[in-house]
Amino acid sequence: MSRYPPGAYTPGVGDPVPRGRRNPRRGYDAEGRETVPATIANSMSNGAYAIRATCDCGHEAEVSIDRFPPNSFVPDAGLRMRCEKCGRKGPTTAPAWSRVSDRP
Repeated sequence: MSRYPPGAYTPGVGDPVPRGRRNPRRGYDAEGRETVPATIANSMSNGAYAIRATCDCGHEAEVSIDRFPPNSFVPDAGLRMRCEKCGRKGPTTAPAWSRVSDRP
């Protein structure tokens, strides 16, 4: 029994991808097919005001969502970033729905 209602998530597209060949910036359904990630435009229309970037070193920052092309994918925004603290490329990115300072 699934904890999500039917139709809550769209099924993946294409052929299943073996675990070792999966892109870490993409999501996959239960059968291993890639799901389409959110775009910048879609995130903005749903209330995101920034992109939250989190580095492996633990540094977290919010970047203005306006600097990215509207049709680009949110997970791919990290490919254009570098951590200000340690200098690593490619932080993990997600839409920022609430400010970091607003969290408990």
